[in-house]
Amino acid sequence: MNKLSFWHKLAFIANACWLATWALKHYPLPNGDIQSTIVITGLLIAYVVNLFVNLWSVVLLLQHILWGKAPRWLIIINFLFLIAQVYLLVK
Repeated sequence: MNKLSFWHKLAFIANACWLATWALKHYPLPNGDIQSTIVITGLLIAYVVNLFVNLWSVVLLLQHILWGKAPRWLIIINFLFLIAQVYLLVK
């Protein structure tokens, strides 16, 4: 597994925690430890990792060496998460 693929997978997991954080607003978990881990990963780590990974992917895309480094669906999903995160952060 190359570095970009690893970071895209990590960003995907953090983005899943970001979605879970929004779901926890309406459906809280009884255990506070799991909930706090999801919230920290979703609200702090997801923004940073996703921004870093997508900027790195754009640089590689401009150099025409992006494809083959990570699955295309994962690159697209992470980019869509970035758009949603930026929108909700600015809003």
